[in-house]
Amino acid sequence: MKPSIMDKKSLVIGTRGSALALYQANLVKAKLEDIYPTCSIELKIIQTTGDKRTDVPLSEVAQVSGVVDKGVFIKELEIALERGDIDVAVHSLKDVPSLLEPQFSLSAVLPRASVEDVLITKDPNWDGTGTLATGSLRRKLMARSYWGKELQFADLRGNVPTRLEKLVNNDGWDAIILAKAGLERLGLYSPTATVKSISVWMKELPVADFVPAVGQGIIGLETRRDDALTQSMIQPINDAFSFACAVAERTFLAKLGATCSTPVGVYANNGNSDDTMVLRVKYYRDNHDEPILFDVGGSPLEPELLGEKAWLNLAQI
Repeated sequence: MKPSIMDKKSLVIGTRGSALALYQANLVKAKLEDIYPTCSIELKIIQTTGDKRTDVPLSEVAQVSGVVDKGVFIKELEIALERGDIDVAVHSLKDVPSLLEPQFSLSAVLPRASVEDVLITKDPNWDGTGTLATGSLRRKLMARSYWGKELQFADLRGNVPTRLEKLVNNDGWDAIILAKAGLERLGLYSPTATVKSISVWMKELPVADFVPAVGQGIIGLETRRDDALTQSMIQPINDAFSFACAVAERTFLAKLGATCSTPVGVYANNGNSDDTMVLRVKYYRDNHDEPILFDVGGSPLEPELLGEKAWLNLAQI
């Protein structure tokens, strides 16, 4: 007789140790505890390469650490998963490579949160001149398209509170860009806020201009592919439409062969109809200043086909 979900007496969730990662893991934990009150569910904090190597730009971490690109925030979690030290790894999905190793599976996602990027400045009337700090090439090129070529850039690393502190501590920085989802989850998003007694201003950036990173705003749950019991256990908290969006976006990214330094935004949504999924792509080919921007539509029931359709559309441009 095969074991059932109710036979599982314990579950270990692996997570990074940042405030945002812990919030996300605890959110998953609480949802599962509501469904399985007799199951002991615990968190195991695991430090990843990306957490350790804050001395170099994010785009260079994989190279200097010998880690597969974009695996810098999940490698150690996957090692623990493969060993059986944890049953499920909780990730910010935008940190997860579009192609996982064959022994792992993206098995569920939570409902997608806000997808917008947020501009944070020390001057409420900032005009787009001076220095913007960000570790994302996507954001740099989109910012240059939005504010002009005179804008200067500085590299920005660290967790969300650290990035906010770096902005107010650095006299040469005028602005930074962060994901709204992370700010909201930590209770830090506000049109006006105070960081270390210094006022900052936050403003949503238009999605049409700042197309989000693949998976932005989505919390992903990774399991061992052969662990059918854990996969079944987490299915009740999976959001089907957010999962389909993730599949469409990640399929396109895989076809593109993108890395963490590829300047591309990909955003799937339902447009104005529950029967349709629209995939928007904004791609700076060869890091050129002028992006390729297009939308493709398809069925949310066939997200892989939509991702492939977007790739074929790009290949013809």
